[in-house]
Amino acid sequence: MMTSFFKINKSRGLGFTLIELMIVVAIIGILAAIMFPSYNAYVIRGKRAEGRVILMDTASKMEKHYGDCFRFGTTIAAARDCAADQVNLCGAATCSSVTGKYTLSLDGTTTQYRLDATPAAPFEDPDCGVLALRSNGEKCIDMTTGTGTCSNDSAAAADLVNQCWGR
Repeated sequence: MMTSFFKINKSRGLGFTLIELMIVVAIIGILAAIMFPSYNAYVIRGKRAEGRVILMDTASKMEKHYGDCFRFGTTIAAARDCAADQVNLCGAATCSSVTGKYTLSLDGTTTQYRLDATPAAPFEDPDCGVLALRSNGEKCIDMTTGTGTCSNDSAAAADLVNQCWGR
């Protein structure tokens, strides 16, 4: 009885049919199509966090400079100089984030400032663009034109800004 069982299975053959293989390839393709955009969004959010970190860190240094000099610095420098309104934000005249994804710029007067974190090439952030932080604590995005969308503009603007700053 055992010999007839083996003869039946031997005639069936081993391996996969072409249809089974094509079904597996189709399933992998569908999963890849769903997961690849999600992964890219996750990577951009991670890089955007680096921009937020550099802004929050430098805002803290600006407040310390204000406490020491009784005014905000207007120029990024390697060393602090209260008389010349120079503030030491990163130990150099130009600042960038830890991995170089963002460059920092300072725009302001001795009474107020705006810090901008601009994505450095080849990194691009099409949804948020340039992240900005003002001396009054207002968070802004898309500062490429100089006027962007800020959290205090409207409820819709606050929602848009929170999508970039919130996570």
